[in-house]
Amino acid sequence: MGKGDLSVVAGVNTFDALHPRKLFVSGLAKIFTEQEVDLRRAELERAFKKYGGAQGAVVVVPTNSTFAFVELETDRQASQALTEMAGRYTLSRARRSKHEALLEKRAMAEFSVSDGSNIKGSTDWD
Repeated sequence: MGKGDLSVVAGVNTFDALHPRKLFVSGLAKIFTEQEVDLRRAELERAFKKYGGAQGAVVVVPTNSTFAFVELETDRQASQALTEMAGRYTLSRARRSKHEALLEKRAMAEFSVSDGSNIKGSTDWD
Protein backbone atom coordinates (compact mmCIF):
# COMPACT_ATOMS: atom_id res chain seq x y z
CA MET A 1 0.00 0.00 0.00
CA GLY A 2 1.63 3.21 -1.19
CA LYS A 3 1.21 6.64 0.31
CA GLY A 4 -2.26 7.97 -0.52
CA ASP A 5 -3.65 4.52 -1.45
CA LEU A 6 -6.94 4.19 0.41
CA SER A 7 -8.27 1.11 -1.39
CA VAL A 8 -7.99 -1.07 1.74
CA VAL A 9 -9.78 1.41 4.00
CA ALA A 10 -13.32 0.28 4.83
CA GLY A 11 -15.99 2.37 3.12
CA VAL A 12 -13.73 3.97 0.52
CA ASN A 13 -15.03 3.76 -3.05
CA THR A 14 -18.03 1.67 -2.04
CA PHE A 15 -20.55 4.04 -3.60
CA ASP A 16 -20.81 6.44 -6.50
CA ALA A 17 -19.79 9.80 -5.10
CA LEU A 18 -22.04 11.84 -7.41
CA HIS A 19 -25.74 12.03 -6.70
CA PRO A 20 -27.66 11.05 -9.84
CA ARG A 21 -30.63 13.43 -9.37
CA LYS A 22 -29.30 16.25 -7.21
CA LEU A 23 -27.61 19.40 -8.54
CA PHE A 24 -25.37 21.79 -6.61
CA VAL A 25 -26.00 25.46 -7.47
CA SER A 26 -23.09 27.67 -6.39
CA GLY A 27 -21.96 31.26 -6.74
CA LEU A 28 -25.24 32.74 -5.48
CA ALA A 29 -25.47 35.94 -3.45
CA LYS A 30 -25.21 35.30 0.30
CA ILE A 31 -28.52 35.25 2.13
CA PHE A 32 -29.15 35.86 5.82
CA THR A 33 -32.88 35.92 6.65
CA GLU A 34 -35.67 33.38 6.34
CA GLN A 35 -37.44 35.72 3.90
CA GLU A 36 -34.38 35.64 1.63
CA VAL A 37 -34.28 31.84 1.91
CA ASP A 38 -37.94 31.65 0.85
CA LEU A 39 -37.32 34.00 -2.10
CA ARG A 40 -34.29 32.00 -3.24
CA ARG A 41 -36.22 28.73 -2.94
CA ALA A 42 -39.13 30.15 -4.98
CA GLU A 43 -36.73 31.52 -7.63
CA LEU A 44 -34.98 28.17 -8.07
CA GLU A 45 -38.25 26.21 -8.03
CA ARG A 46 -39.54 28.41 -10.87
CA ALA A 47 -36.27 28.17 -12.80
CA PHE A 48 -36.09 24.35 -12.58
CA LYS A 49 -39.85 23.67 -12.77
CA LYS A 50 -39.78 22.36 -16.33
CA TYR A 51 -37.13 19.76 -15.41
CA GLY A 52 -38.84 18.51 -12.26
CA GLY A 53 -41.52 16.29 -13.77
CA ALA A 54 -44.79 15.72 -11.94
CA GLN A 55 -43.45 16.60 -8.49
CA GLY A 56 -41.46 19.64 -9.60
CA ALA A 57 -38.01 20.46 -8.32
CA VAL A 58 -37.20 20.01 -4.63
CA VAL A 59 -34.97 22.90 -3.54
CA VAL A 60 -32.90 23.06 -0.34
CA VAL A 61 -31.46 26.47 0.56
CA PRO A 62 -29.36 26.75 3.74
CA THR A 63 -29.35 30.04 5.64
CA ASN A 64 -26.09 32.06 5.54
CA SER A 65 -24.98 30.37 2.34
CA THR A 66 -24.04 31.09 -1.25
CA PHE A 67 -25.29 27.76 -2.59
CA ALA A 68 -28.39 25.60 -2.90
CA PHE A 69 -29.35 22.05 -3.87
CA VAL A 70 -31.96 21.19 -6.50
CA GLU A 71 -33.25 17.61 -6.62
CA LEU A 72 -35.12 16.40 -9.68
CA GLU A 73 -37.22 13.30 -10.29
CA THR A 74 -34.89 11.40 -12.65
CA ASP A 75 -31.25 11.28 -13.68
CA ARG A 76 -32.21 12.27 -17.23
CA GLN A 77 -34.00 15.41 -16.04
CA ALA A 78 -30.97 16.34 -13.93
CA SER A 79 -28.65 15.90 -16.92
CA GLN A 80 -30.89 18.03 -19.11
CA ALA A 81 -31.12 20.77 -16.48
CA LEU A 82 -27.36 20.65 -16.00
CA THR A 83 -26.70 21.30 -19.68
CA GLU A 84 -29.49 23.80 -20.35
CA MET A 85 -29.20 25.90 -17.17
CA ALA A 86 -25.38 26.07 -17.12
CA GLY A 87 -25.42 29.52 -18.70
CA ARG A 88 -27.75 30.92 -16.06
CA TYR A 89 -26.34 29.32 -12.89
CA THR A 90 -23.06 27.74 -11.82
CA LEU A 91 -24.12 24.09 -11.65
CA SER A 92 -22.55 20.74 -10.94
CA ARG A 93 -23.68 17.34 -9.74
CA ALA A 94 -24.07 17.21 -5.98
CA ARG A 95 -21.95 14.77 -4.06
CA ARG A 96 -23.69 12.02 -2.15
CA SER A 97 -23.04 11.80 1.53
CA LYS A 98 -22.03 8.49 3.06
CA HIS A 99 -25.27 8.64 5.03
CA GLU A 100 -27.31 8.81 1.80
CA ALA A 101 -25.35 5.91 0.34
CA LEU A 102 -25.91 3.79 3.46
CA LEU A 103 -29.64 4.55 3.43
CA GLU A 104 -29.89 3.54 -0.23
CA LYS A 105 -27.89 0.36 0.41
CA ARG A 106 -30.15 -0.53 3.36
CA ALA A 107 -33.30 0.12 1.30
CA MET A 108 -32.02 -2.12 -1.51
CA ALA A 109 -31.19 -4.89 0.97
CA GLU A 110 -34.66 -4.66 2.54
CA PHE A 111 -36.28 -4.70 -0.90
CA SER A 112 -34.34 -7.80 -1.98
CA VAL A 113 -35.35 -9.59 1.23
CA SER A 114 -39.02 -8.57 0.97
CA ASP A 115 -39.52 -9.17 -2.77
CA GLY A 116 -42.22 -11.71 -1.94
CA SER A 117 -40.14 -14.87 -1.86
CA ASN A 118 -38.59 -14.37 1.58
CA ILE A 119 -41.37 -12.67 3.53
CA LYS A 120 -42.05 -14.29 6.90
CA GLY A 121 -45.27 -16.19 6.85
CA SER A 122 -45.68 -16.15 3.08
CA THR A 123 -47.14 -19.27 1.55
CA ASP A 124 -47.17 -20.47 -2.03
CA TRP A 125 -50.75 -21.01 -3.15
CA ASP A 126 -49.98 -22.93 -6.35
